[in-house]
Amino acid sequence: MRRGTLWTIALFVLATVQGLALQARPHPQFPGFRYPPKAEPSPQAAQEPAIVDATHLGAPLVLDKAWRVGITSDPAAASPGFDDSHWAVRDAKGTIADVKEPDDDAEHNIDHPEHESKFAWFRLHLKLAPDHGPLALLVELPVTQSSPLNISNTGPGTDVYANGKLVLPDGPHPDDTGNYQQISRLYELNIPSSETSITLAVRTLYIPFGLAGYTNFFFHRTFELGTPDELKASLDLWSVRTLFERLPRLVIAILLLVLSVFLLTLYFTQKGHPEYLWLALHELVQAPISIIDQASGSARLDNIWSGGLYLQLIFISAYLYFEFLVAFLALKRRWYIKTLRYTAPILALIAPTILLVGHNRAVTIALVVVGLSAGFWVIGWAIFVFLTLIIATIKRNFEAGLLLIPLVLTMVGIIEPFLTSGMGELGGGTYKSPLTIQAGPIPIHFAAIADFAGLLAIIVIIFVRFLRIHHEQERASGELAAARSVQELMIPREKVETPGYEVDSVYNPATEVGGDFFHVEPSSDGGLLVILGDVAGKGLQAAMNVSMLMGALRRTSERSPARILESLNRVLIGSDSFTTCQVAWFGPDGEVVVANAGHLPPYLNTQEVRLPGGLPLGVVNDVTYEEVRLYLHPGDRLLMMSDGVVEARQGSGELFGFDRVHNLSNQSAFYIADAAKAFGQEDDITVLTIRRLAKAMAA
Repeated sequence: MRRGTLWTIALFVLATVQGLALQARPHPQFPGFRYPPKAEPSPQAAQEPAIVDATHLGAPLVLDKAWRVGITSDPAAASPGFDDSHWAVRDAKGTIADVKEPDDDAEHNIDHPEHESKFAWFRLHLKLAPDHGPLALLVELPVTQSSPLNISNTGPGTDVYANGKLVLPDGPHPDDTGNYQQISRLYELNIPSSETSITLAVRTLYIPFGLAGYTNFFFHRTFELGTPDELKASLDLWSVRTLFERLPRLVIAILLLVLSVFLLTLYFTQKGHPEYLWLALHELVQAPISIIDQASGSARLDNIWSGGLYLQLIFISAYLYFEFLVAFLALKRRWYIKTLRYTAPILALIAPTILLVGHNRAVTIALVVVGLSAGFWVIGWAIFVFLTLIIATIKRNFEAGLLLIPLVLTMVGIIEPFLTSGMGELGGGTYKSPLTIQAGPIPIHFAAIADFAGLLAIIVIIFVRFLRIHHEQERASGELAAARSVQELMIPREKVETPGYEVDSVYNPATEVGGDFFHVEPSSDGGLLVILGDVAGKGLQAAMNVSMLMGALRRTSERSPARILESLNRVLIGSDSFTTCQVAWFGPDGEVVVANAGHLPPYLNTQEVRLPGGLPLGVVNDVTYEEVRLYLHPGDRLLMMSDGVVEARQGSGELFGFDRVHNLSNQSAFYIADAAKAFGQEDDITVLTIRRLAKAMAA
């Protein structure tokens, strides 16, 4: 069996199910099936030849009378001499009454292979005027397709014969129309002017029931006979109407592309929002669907490729929407989320198996397995998506409610055409859905309205989030401004006069508000108190903690580094934060007393000063700290710094490290800070150097 035949049968399964909803009378071979109401046969006797007069073609002639209808696999039914006098006569109006189906072809002496397909034949005899000129046949299909899944409901393809000769149509792929979606086509008959009669024979694959059944053949097709120029004008008009029909989808495709670019921009400019990435990819995958619809609807992309690509994009977009929803609602990674995520790769096999169908039996089996697996996945996806959005909406999540509305509208837009597509057959004419809006020449179907609603919901959500983020940024900016004000009070802006000592300080915050702080306070007796610390965290909270520390320092006259640390520790207890700190008291005679609370050790000249370990401030109450005594000769220098120097990191991941600090420990504070910053600053960098002056010895 040809690959196209397999696909055709698959396409008509859904149409067959639709046909079962139109039960009206029983079929002799299918007791459970009932046909639509029977159209009355033509009053013309079946035994008399039915000839249509086409001798006066002032305008295109609609061929809606006296068609002979028969079911046979005999190819001779195409020839003008074939005896069709025993065939039923039907007018081409809506749904026709069924015809007698022969039990077999033995009575007609037909010898054909067992795999030969049975066809429904429609024959028409016409009388032409002498010297009639060039003639053409236009087979026009409805512009609107009832299926939102891009599956034509017009039935299988047709072959047209004129006086026994197969006539190929104009347009794309004229010799292989069966593997493409059915469109209106023009057949130039090439009947010599000397011939005054013509027998048109049209055949289609015999399908006994359903919307694609042969009894609905004329409901989906109008036959017109006329000159090629006149019929080409009608065909051009049909093409324009078809473009208008698909215009809303093309507009949506463009909007989806624009929206996806905008969402990608948001993702790269606003860190920490992966939902923007998933939604952008979802919209990006959705956009080509309208292009595929346009290509297949104009018979430029065959059914296998269009179906495979269409389904593949649908399944991929479903998975991307699933990931978007997980990130959007910050859902916990529960077992059902992991199940959907880890079974999703089966969806990638949809298109390959469809494109390879018909090559061998193994591919067909694989298609069944993949199709069933994907079907179960989609069922799980639908349950997850709807329940998740409904529960979030019940919990008063405004954005989830907005997402739920277009999802429900989309489901209605998909289901509605299947439920109403049979109304035309029941009414005997073209049925117009009450959910379709006519905007001038452009019909806007409910599915397109649902798509527009989805776009609008996403735009509203983005706008609301933008306002919220803008408000949060304004609040954060206010907090940063307040933190900067506090920090300006903490960090000495001018060099402090320190008799007997020279102090150089450099402070380079990694962000607008850093967590490092230092305090330099000379005493009246020629001593000097130096405090260097690093508060965990950043922003206003860190600035407030530092302000508490600085307030405590200003209220104390204590000069013992250990007792100062113990006092600061009591201040920070209960603040849900901790601070590393180092306090050094420089006496006027060069003696230095140092106490440490988890901070980096200082360097005396170029040698690291080993200090006993101590817990950071704010961790445990009633902590005692040990003191270490040093002595600075005139010209000696003590280097104190924050961990931002050691933890400076290059792009390769290499740290600045203690070895580089040791090698640079005899350099100025500015040199060390600049070297660490150039290496790759990641945290606040604070460097202090305290050098004893020679005049202190003279004193």
